[in-house]
Amino acid sequence: MNKVIASETLKLGEAEIVDMVHKLQSKTPLQTGWTEQLHDGTPVWIRPSNRHDAKLELEFLNRLSPELRSLRFLGLVQDASPEVIRELTDPDPRSEMALIALISNEGRDQEIGAAHFRVDTPGDSCDCTVTVSAEWQQRGVASHLMRHLIEAARARGIQHMHAVAPVQDEDSHNLALRLGFERRQDPHDPAVMLYDLKLS
Repeated sequence: MNKVIASETLKLGEAEIVDMVHKLQSKTPLQTGWTEQLHDGTPVWIRPSNRHDAKLELEFLNRLSPELRSLRFLGLVQDASPEVIRELTDPDPRSEMALIALISNEGRDQEIGAAHFRVDTPGDSCDCTVTVSAEWQQRGVASHLMRHLIEAARARGIQHMHAVAPVQDEDSHNLALRLGFERRQDPHDPAVMLYDLKLS
């Protein structure tokens, strides 16, 4: 989310937040987001996802392996139905934030990564996910996405960010450590690691 808009939402009610996000989504793409540089020098554009991104998201999901697609949906969804695509690209601004990472591929945008958080019912913590196409992993895409997602969560006054990952997923573990997450094994499932980041 745009830094100015994210900080202003702390002072606004739900109706004002929804209206502000819809105005943000209606702007031209170059007016929002951040341009970052990957480890190999490739420029990547990170911005909030919006309801016009359905085609980009579908292409992204179709390129993911079943394992990565499972991570994208926390194992809850396997197929990218129109309803799922709508939910991913048009999140509820009162409780969610979705970012996508884009590169220019032969003159058109290509989505190579996505990050998302959903605020818990009490409103002081959120669950997050980040997914990157296999061919773009280990280049810094996930780090850039997560840093902007964390910044957006802090701007909303969220106190804690949570994540889960398979215990054997060393890439997720290393990313979480770099970002400052603490980890512990799920007491109910030894195959799962739980991650927590204190934001305040």
